[in-house]
Amino acid sequence: MRRALAPLVLAALSAPGTARAGQDPERAPFAFAPGERIVLLGNTFFERDLRHNALETLLVARHPDRDLVFRNLGWDGDTVWGQARAGFGNAKDGFRNLQKQVAEARPTVIFLAYGMNESFAGEGGLGEFSEGLHQLLEALAPSGARIVLLSPIRHEELGPPLPDPVERNRVLSLYVQAIAKAARDRKHRFIDLFTRLDGDRPLTDNGIHLNDEGYRRAARAVADALGVPLPRWSVEVDLGREGAKSEGTGILSVDALPNRLRFRALDEALPAPGERGRLLTVRGLTPGMYVLRAGGVLVTRATGDEWARGVSLRSGPEFERTGKLREAIAYKNLVYYQYWRPQNDTYIFGFRKREQGHLQAEFPQFPPLVAQKEAEIAKLRAPVPVEYVLEPEKK
Repeated sequence: MRRALAPLVLAALSAPGTARAGQDPERAPFAFAPGERIVLLGNTFFERDLRHNALETLLVARHPDRDLVFRNLGWDGDTVWGQARAGFGNAKDGFRNLQKQVAEARPTVIFLAYGMNESFAGEGGLGEFSEGLHQLLEALAPSGARIVLLSPIRHEELGPPLPDPVERNRVLSLYVQAIAKAARDRKHRFIDLFTRLDGDRPLTDNGIHLNDEGYRRAARAVADALGVPLPRWSVEVDLGREGAKSEGTGILSVDALPNRLRFRALDEALPAPGERGRLLTVRGLTPGMYVLRAGGVLVTRATGDEWARGVSLRSGPEFERTGKLREAIAYKNLVYYQYWRPQNDTYIFGFRKREQGHLQAEFPQFPPLVAQKEAEIAKLRAPVPVEYVLEPEKK
């Protein structure tokens, strides 16, 4: 089995929860306040997340009534000094740009992911990195936002021709410790992503950057670290008795007949991206093959004995709705990205704006497009009733 990484995952948001008596405040669940504005600030991990959006989808779907707003300010190759944001200026210009970009996003929560790029300076660069991280946290303090620091990922061992990551991971672990110390010193939340994620198949494209499966697992790992419960969905029906037992969904109506079942359900939350844990159990069926349809669409087929033991549901209208939600979030993030960071910035706002500077007039059109997509997201994130029909398969 490959040694899979413990990812460079994003971390979380929200108003801090209240710890129970005797509970470690660091482990207390986060409470998500309505209207939170969450900024993802960091390096390549966040910019690549624009392709996946798994964590945002999970948190938005899990809290459909909270109006959570995300702004992704990730920048490939960035460091705590904001060097990648300097453009044609110096590191100080990049750091000022970083502060300006965060201020314009008006965050109440900041996910901070740095340390990977800085770690290539080796053990000798630890002191400079710690000082730079402290200066960044100090610069972000006036925002009043709650800050969650994330560790970088462990390099994943994928075998030749990629190098053995043992030494790199040893150095990375020192930077993880430095980030953890900064979080303790300044009383910020810290999530150790270096050791949290593991798996039996590749979670990265190249040992460093997460693939789609890696982002989905990372999202679930972060939710767990923050005390955000993942949806648990189960329905249990005995055709010889009235009613139904359920978890994670409300049963609106049940019509149980010999070898046939029809029920309507309204879920508490949409499935998380990649979720596989929904279980439907139906007892009292005679031997034979039965098919389940949800919203008129075939979901799965199984024997009467299998339904009595419980069948896992891996598709259906709710899963499709999660997919549409994820697509809407991806499009919203792309539009916002083009607004705050145009690819041809030099020609529109920079020293060559004499060539395409007239396009500046189009930029006020971007925020309404973002708002329009967020209105669509608000509709998609709310579950809707679904009718399930289980009946004998027609030969």
